[in-house]
Amino acid sequence: MFERLGIRGHLLLAFFGISAFAVLATAGALYAFLQLVQVVERVTEHRVPSALASLELSRHAERVAATAPAVLASTSKARHAEVSAAITNEMERLEELLGALKSATLNPVVVEIEDAAVRLRRNLNALDGLVTDRLAVVARKEELLRRLSATTNASQRLVAPGILVMYSKVPQWRAATAQSVTPEARAAATTDLARAIADYIPQQTAQREIAAINDTLLQVAAVPTPGDLALLSFPLRRSVGTLEALTPEFDEQLRKRFRQLVTEFDTLIDGPGSIPAVRGEELATLAEGRKLVAENEELSRRLALAVDRLVAAAKGDIVDASGEAARVRSYGTAVVLGSALLSLLSSILIVWLYVDRNLLARLKGLSQSMLAIAAGNLRVPLPETGRDEIGRMTRALRVFRDTAIEVEEQNLREVAEARQRLIDAIESISEGFALYDREDRLLLCNSRYREILYPGIDDAVVSGTRFEDIIRAAAGRGLIEDAVGREEEWIAERLEAHRNPAGTILQQRGPDRWIQISERRISGGGTVAVYSDITELKRREQDLSEKTAALEALSAKLAKYLAPQVYSSIFSGRQDVRIESRRKKLTICFSDIAAFTEATDKMESEELTQLLNQYLTEMSKIALAFGATVDKYVGDAILMFFGDPETRGVREDAIACVSMALAMQNRMAELGDAWRSIGIETPLRSRIGIHTDYCTVGNFGSEDRMDYTIIGGAVNLAARLEREATPGSVLISYETYAQVKDLIHCEEMGHIRVRGIAYPVATYRVVDFKSNLTNASDAIRTELPHLKLEAEPELMSTVEREAAVSALRQTLDRLRR
Repeated sequence: MFERLGIRGHLLLAFFGISAFAVLATAGALYAFLQLVQVVERVTEHRVPSALASLELSRHAERVAATAPAVLASTSKARHAEVSAAITNEMERLEELLGALKSATLNPVVVEIEDAAVRLRRNLNALDGLVTDRLAVVARKEELLRRLSATTNASQRLVAPGILVMYSKVPQWRAATAQSVTPEARAAATTDLARAIADYIPQQTAQREIAAINDTLLQVAAVPTPGDLALLSFPLRRSVGTLEALTPEFDEQLRKRFRQLVTEFDTLIDGPGSIPAVRGEELATLAEGRKLVAENEELSRRLALAVDRLVAAAKGDIVDASGEAARVRSYGTAVVLGSALLSLLSSILIVWLYVDRNLLARLKGLSQSMLAIAAGNLRVPLPETGRDEIGRMTRALRVFRDTAIEVEEQNLREVAEARQRLIDAIESISEGFALYDREDRLLLCNSRYREILYPGIDDAVVSGTRFEDIIRAAAGRGLIEDAVGREEEWIAERLEAHRNPAGTILQQRGPDRWIQISERRISGGGTVAVYSDITELKRREQDLSEKTAALEALSAKLAKYLAPQVYSSIFSGRQDVRIESRRKKLTICFSDIAAFTEATDKMESEELTQLLNQYLTEMSKIALAFGATVDKYVGDAILMFFGDPETRGVREDAIACVSMALAMQNRMAELGDAWRSIGIETPLRSRIGIHTDYCTVGNFGSEDRMDYTIIGGAVNLAARLEREATPGSVLISYETYAQVKDLIHCEEMGHIRVRGIAYPVATYRVVDFKSNLTNASDAIRTELPHLKLEAEPELMSTVEREAAVSALRQTLDRLRR
């Protein structure tokens, strides 16, 4: 009958048995809870309120008792008002608690507490009024101290100038006695010093007495006892008497003011409004406050004792209530523990007799069989079957195991077929393929791998051979060109690259044979490698390299006919070789040798050619160094410009152009010395003209042949400036001067008429960099406490010098006035 119930029926039957014992335990616990509720109601309704009110009354009594020192320690009206408000709130709360306690209990101690609270309130009110009076006295004292400070400062300022006058007379007297002066002047200086000393003595005495009065009054404002006031009053009156005696000795202009200050000191020392009188009132107030604090402490102590007795009575009531509740709790606990013990015993019997011996043992055997099958042991024995749920699970596991055995056998057949297809696919590729395991042993490779890498050593390239053994055999038989003469070093390098692949490896296998190796680590820790024969690619690369070298040589020759900037922009692709132009603001420079034809009439053509080439070479080096674009050479003339195809900005281009012109003139001076040494009698000097303006720049010509150059009126003006320049000089236009004037010193040369331009052109002669002229010039520098003058006459133009003279004359006239 029980066997037909199954696991579900057995577990339900065990659950109902345990639940019955649980119902019994719950009924006992409910009875004990109801009894405990009745006790708690009696405690909370009758005893606990009285005890809580007593405890709260005790806390408020302690707070009220602690407020008296806080009231007396108030140093400001705001703090006094804050403390008074807090005391009022605490007293009101204390009286409310007393009223509630009187209605809840008839304890005679409550009447005693009420009487102590009434007397304590009267004491605090008296103490509050006393503190109000004390704060008023303190305010009066502070006002008197401020008057004392102001009077002292005024007195010190009154006598201090006389002392400073005496100190100033001493150096004058020393100077008069030390120098060679007449006896009358020496006597006059001595008399003047004696008079200053006579005025200084009473002022010094007054200064000392004023300081003594100030220090003594400050001590009086802080004396701890009334007796100290009497001791300090004598020196104060003596100091005031001294000041009154000194009053006639003061100058008439100071005497009236000094007498007023002495009267102010007398008022601060004597009388009802003096500092000693106010300090006496403050000390009396503090003494009265100490009496009230002592009375407050006595009342607080009595209040605390009465409250302690009330709290002790409340604690006794709570102890009685706790005892009654403990008796009820122990009875209920016994009932609950008995029921729980019966429930536990029944649970142990059910678990031991049925769950462990029948269910868990069979489930454990079934679990072990399932784990073994999951681990791969499909032949593990299974437990006996039955007619319950565990038996059905065992039968299902047997079916699963048989199915898994059949699937495993089928998978092995499919893996073997897939491996064969992989081998066939690897054999069909044209590159060499090899697979190594994590220990660098060969797992799989194709025949191409043996053909292109290791021909003739098939015995060394078999599955299971270590990679190091394979490459060592190849290097030993001379199959690797890179390893000849350095086998061990090459083997170490190859092993490192194989174990840590970082891209492709190019390997020379013979004089004219190259292999590219691509290796990669796989997830299992092994290495897969692909080997490609790139001999044909290397041969084509070599042919391409030879052709590239020929093209580079040809382009280097063509570069000689172009400006470096133009050549670079064309070959870098930044500029196309087609007819086009654009408008840009450029700085144009024309340069030639003055009277070159007359100077070279006496020279042979070979010497003339050598001299001209040397001149053009030196000037071109300087132009390229400063970034100029050399447009063309016309005999001994050179056309250059800045701003295209590369520019640094209009201002920087102009500065670079003028700097280049100065460098060219310096170099021409050096070349002139060298040319005179070879027989050229007349010194050769160049002329340079520079102008900044918009031009048209670009490629001009035909589709078959074109020229990169500039055209426009600005080019013509630069050429005219070059012809107007004197030999050995640099002549620039105002447009260029405006760009370079901050760094380069130029002299205005006036306006000139230029053919082809309707208006006069302002011209300037370039002198040198201002920094160079400043270092070499004889500058005027004068610096005084209130005057600073800096002038550099050599750098000034005529107009600037005239303006400077006018400014200096105006300054001189003002100084004389």
